[in-house]
Amino acid sequence: MARGLHASCHVRRRRQETRFSLKELAGRAAAEAERQAIRLALHATRGNKSEAARLLRVDYKTLHLKMKRYALDAADFRVR
Repeated sequence: MARGLHASCHVRRRRQETRFSLKELAGRAAAEAERQAIRLALHATRGNKSEAARLLRVDYKTLHLKMKRYALDAADFRVR
């Protein structure tokens, strides 16, 4: 009986450690994919935000806001 109780406590403790939902996981994965797509577009255009926005088929302003959200700087993608 004590063994079953111990296993039950372990399962409860494990559930508390993983308090995120499938929806949260999907959101995190989508955000990471979006961030990576922006990085690739900026790399391909050598940091040209207008061209990157065209490649991604988003408005320039949208790209700018997303770059700010993900702390991406176009200058980091320019050839030096």
